Amino acid sequence: MATVIPRTIDWISNAPVRAHGTATSRASPEAVFAVLADHVSWVEWFPNVKRVDVLGPATGVGARRRVKVPFVTVEEEFIVWEPGVRWAFTATATSPPWTRSLIEDCRLTPTPDGGVDIDYAMYLDPVGPIGWMMKRSLGRLSTAICQGMENLAARAESIPAAG
Repeated sequence: MATVIPRTIDWISNAPVRAHGTATSRASPEAVFAVLADHVSWVEWFPNVKRVDVLGPATGVGARRRVKVPFVTVEEEFIVWEPGVRWAFTATATSPPWTRSLIEDCRLTPTPDGGVDIDYAMYLDPVGPIGWMMKRSLGRLSTAICQGMENLAARAESIPAAG
């Protein structure tokens, strides 16, 4: 695994490349966050995620995981963990090397009807051939993120509310 430059959340305002997706869910922000926090279930709802391994504690700032997507493996460390509100990680290593830095940030905004607007963004500084391909296919990447957020919304809606 190649080391990348881990970033704080403030870096997103300076990231050279951004891909973005949104969705709205009838589920509560807490229900959507619970699906986000269920790392191993990502293979069931986020396009192209093939495997997720939790590396130590699974929750909170400092939690780590390894995610496998086609052609790439990324080790991630959570830098924001606010249940029902916001969730973000920075990459700490990739294989092969394809970005200098990466942050993915998901913000959950309650809607007046009890649901939630989901806003997910990927911020990166790509390098090498895979990075070049990612820059050239940002539209497809944003489409995949939108599909992932629609799937996230539907999955959260399908889970019975506690209470």
